Amino acid sequence: MNIRRTTLALAAFIALLALPFAAEAQQGRRDPGEILHNPRALARYLRLTPAQVTAAQGLQADLKAVVEPLRQAGKTLRETLEADLDAASPNPCTVGQDLLAVRTNGDRIKAAVQDFDRRFSALLTPEQLARYEALKEAAHLLGGEDD
Repeated sequence: MNIRRTTLALAAFIALLALPFAAEAQQGRRDPGEILHNPRALARYLRLTPAQVTAAQGLQADLKAVVEPLRQAGKTLRETLEADLDAASPNPCTVGQDLLAVRTNGDRIKAAVQDFDRRFSALLTPEQLARYEALKEAAHLLGGEDD
């Protein structure tokens, strides 16, 4: 029963964090997911200093350099998987290898994004970090963003 009460309290707290973002969305403002995916909007929302903006741009460029080739490879890997699945007699071993390759590629993208998030978070003041974490949580709750 105590775990249920704690879970309910946590859910209520998270819902309270999301309310300001939901209200902004109702007023025609951007939702949290849009802010997170728009570097300029995120910089304004977090009130980043010019030095933080410059550092964040470098991190964004690093992320793009890592993720873009992985996304291209992912497209090719998924096409290969689809072709192997559509074969007259799909080879289970080949299909399994294809699936593992797609998953590994996705895991690499996720790791790169998590590394970016860790490094970006390190740039922020405690107040900015609190706003950033609340924004990410709201995006997750309201828009189904992945962790």
